[in-house]
Amino acid sequence: MKSVMFSEIVHAHRGAGGLRALPPLVAYGLTVAIGMPLLVLALRALDPGAPLAVIVLPMLAGLALPLWAGTPGRLDVSTRFDAVHMRHTLNEALAALGYVEASAAPGQLRYVSRTGNAWRARGQMVNVRIHSHALEVIGPIPTLRALQGALSGAASVPADAPAAPARPASQPSRETVAGAMQISDNARRVAGMAE
Repeated sequence: MKSVMFSEIVHAHRGAGGLRALPPLVAYGLTVAIGMPLLVLALRALDPGAPLAVIVLPMLAGLALPLWAGTPGRLDVSTRFDAVHMRHTLNEALAALGYVEASAAPGQLRYVSRTGNAWRARGQMVNVRIHSHALEVIGPIPTLRALQGALSGAASVPADAPAAPARPASQPSRETVAGAMQISDNARRVAGMAE
């Protein structure tokens, strides 16, 4: 699709207040450092005769589970035309990835994984906000990468379509120049992040 641009996939911000403003590992570390001793003291007060290992070991195992949880990511799909027209293409791409539309409100869509397990599908939700010339897609990062590939692949020319006439190498097309400018812009942003 010549009129569609994709942003880089980044971790989605969860909110602005309290621990949500901190990086995820810092917030998790503070929660563990403060919450675990308080929980141990509370459980010890409820049952003073229980061995400390019976309280602490299962709690440590439970605290390790969020480390494997995937954090959601965000992908912005910008377009020159009205973003509402991308809805059909987005539905087809997410359906191919195993998602169905769960709810729709003005300016928002929600997709859920088609897995049979409702508990597992809850973590596999994709939320879409429709802006005037952009779609903001929030969901699991592997799903966003696959969606980006599916949407960019949707622009590919069918195999039975006639080939365009060859352009002399001395005259680059506008798409080639725009692509080179996008690549150099991305390289500058990455270099700026590394500093």
